[in-house]
Amino acid sequence: MSIFSFISGFPRVGQNREYKWAVEKFWRGEISEEDLLKIVDNQILDSWIKQQSFLIDKQLIGDFSFYDQVLDAIAYLGIPLKRFGYISTNNLDSYFSAARGGNINGKKEQPLEMTKWFNTNYHYLVPEIDWEKPFKPDISRITHEYNLATKNKINVITKILGPATLATLSKEEEFSKEQSSKLANSYLDLINQISELGVTEVMLDEGAVAVGGHFVEKSHFSCLIDVINSSSINVRINGYFGSYKGLLDDLLDSKLSILHLDIIDGNFKLDEIIEISKKKKISLGIINGRSIWRSNLKETYTYLDKLKNKIDFFEISTSCSLMHLPYSLEKEEALDQNLKSILSFGDEKLNEIAFLKESIFSGEISSDIEKYTENMIKANQVLEGRVENKVRERVDNLTDDMFMRGQDREERLDLQIEKIGIPNLPTTTIGSFPQTPETRLLRRRLRSGEIDADEYVKGVKEIIKETVDIQESLGLDILVHGEAERNDMVEYFGELLNGFAFTSNGWVQSYGSRCVKPPIIYGDVFRESKMTVDWSAYAQSLTTKPMKGMLTGPVTILKWSFVRDDISNREVAYQIALALRDEVEDLENNGIKIIQIDEPAIREGLPLNQEDKEEYLSWAVNSFKLCSSGVRSETQIHSHMCYSEFDEILDAINSLDVDVLSIEASRSGMDLVNSGLSKKYYGAIGPGVYDIHSPLVLEYKDAKERINQLSSNLGEKYIWVNPDCGLKTRGWDEVKQSLSNMVKATVEIRRGEVE
Repeated sequence: MSIFSFISGFPRVGQNREYKWAVEKFWRGEISEEDLLKIVDNQILDSWIKQQSFLIDKQLIGDFSFYDQVLDAIAYLGIPLKRFGYISTNNLDSYFSAARGGNINGKKEQPLEMTKWFNTNYHYLVPEIDWEKPFKPDISRITHEYNLATKNKINVITKILGPATLATLSKEEEFSKEQSSKLANSYLDLINQISELGVTEVMLDEGAVAVGGHFVEKSHFSCLIDVINSSSINVRINGYFGSYKGLLDDLLDSKLSILHLDIIDGNFKLDEIIEISKKKKISLGIINGRSIWRSNLKETYTYLDKLKNKIDFFEISTSCSLMHLPYSLEKEEALDQNLKSILSFGDEKLNEIAFLKESIFSGEISSDIEKYTENMIKANQVLEGRVENKVRERVDNLTDDMFMRGQDREERLDLQIEKIGIPNLPTTTIGSFPQTPETRLLRRRLRSGEIDADEYVKGVKEIIKETVDIQESLGLDILVHGEAERNDMVEYFGELLNGFAFTSNGWVQSYGSRCVKPPIIYGDVFRESKMTVDWSAYAQSLTTKPMKGMLTGPVTILKWSFVRDDISNREVAYQIALALRDEVEDLENNGIKIIQIDEPAIREGLPLNQEDKEEYLSWAVNSFKLCSSGVRSETQIHSHMCYSEFDEILDAINSLDVDVLSIEASRSGMDLVNSGLSKKYYGAIGPGVYDIHSPLVLEYKDAKERINQLSSNLGEKYIWVNPDCGLKTRGWDEVKQSLSNMVKATVEIRRGEVE
């Protein structure tokens, strides 16, 4: 019996976000590329050594990324991009131009489209493959990491995104025979070069294949099989978020060396695992790579103990990469000790694997596992706030009328235009405005005790007034207060709701250098007092123009938090929705006539398995309607969604019964904005015309072209003009220029000045 341990990825921005700070300095020109690469080497080496200390048998070349793993694969394989040509991690300017936009051959190019990685909170870059040019694999970065590993006596294999997943996430249609052969040959060329280094195994990261045959085109999967069967070295498949439904037999019949099974999301039965192990060596993803909660190691040991005498070889592993978790609990001294005793971040997951490996080798449960499990169970029992009977009774007593507005949407929209005074092609923003160093300093000074609450409120009000004045000067029609008081669109509300806890260093990569610090939902959720009303009411007092109230929706709060696992997500969503319902009604009662409830996470939370989608959409839609349906018909409800492919859930979006929906559009080339959209979506809509995730200014010409496209495809009656997303991460200079161009173009089109 051979038992090993392995993980398919680790958090890659560093324990204290070292890479984030370094790469942002590089972008600003404050450090050289050489300085950046030294920091990267140290970080990679630290990660390898840490994994070794927790008995992980092999480390990964290619797990670190300068921005995104999909873009890395494009660079390694030498695949040219339509607008950016060849990119390389040896030429970071070319690499980052595709990620962030830049000047290519004298022309300003928007960055690659960005969208969600499966159903996680990570965003990846969508490649635009140029099939006309040759593919030129580039092993230089892999060689560098291999030499770093060899120098430090680290046992490594190479990790690269697999061909079926690359093709699927690139939104490639069914491959032609020539395209399939071209991509397979590029992989095989790269693998041959890797083998010449002395690496004996390559791991193809194939999440799409694990999801199943409904997710992957047949020709994309065939390309993968060709690569496996023709490889000069051993190929293992790292699949996750599913059970390879419809594809498993072909994988087992291939020359694959090791197959990873996601025990958490794949729901494999013991008998299935034993049968699979008769054909292939297996890696058992028994530790949940997406959950911050401790594993019950006694139960896990019992599970593995049933397998160990029936399987010749297996690895103990995490279900997926740990990149979706914070780095470590080490610095979380402020957390409630009982809560901390049921949590497990990146380091702690490694420790769980080490405990299991030692016990399986010894043939009995270790005292470490006994103590670890006992502490978890005891802490769970005594943790305060876990159950609030009044909250649960309120959910149990919901009635059908609480999920419905009193009037049809079209009638409401006409009434709202009249009562609120909404012009044709109204201009607005999504909610946040730039968070300057001064704004962040104000919050830090409050937390540190340098200023009291009164001084803080005074400072925020000054920022709000300045933000309102700027919007007035730009000529925007519907204003926002700018959210200067908010650190994060989810964390802010979590801090004001019961049932949430917060880490000091629990950062998780969202995209590139962007990190988020998700709250932890550990108990029943309820609102004790108003959260946003005073700020919105103050902002409205500064202007005669309508002021939007800004809330984050229940599904997004749930999905962008680490959610408890002892009750259903539906129950948690309804608890949050009831708390938000109270806030919505208070906003309305305080003179706010437009209320935006952002729900970017509804699409990303869609289950990957078809059979689970209907149930999810039912409670997701109902939770939104529960929080938004308590207002009068003349109060306008907005929502916002981004980074999503909406076609699959347009029926559900219609069912939200939102009055105005704003969506991401500009980064995807306004693809969604076509003449068929108005036949599928029946409310007012604001497809974003300004890509705020790029540092590029929205040019007047581009703004006018995009607004004309909206007008011609959708008509003007229910069209809103807005950016793709909030402006929090941008600078004031670029924001002012971009919004000025957006408003100018809109005003001219209103006057009939169409080019």
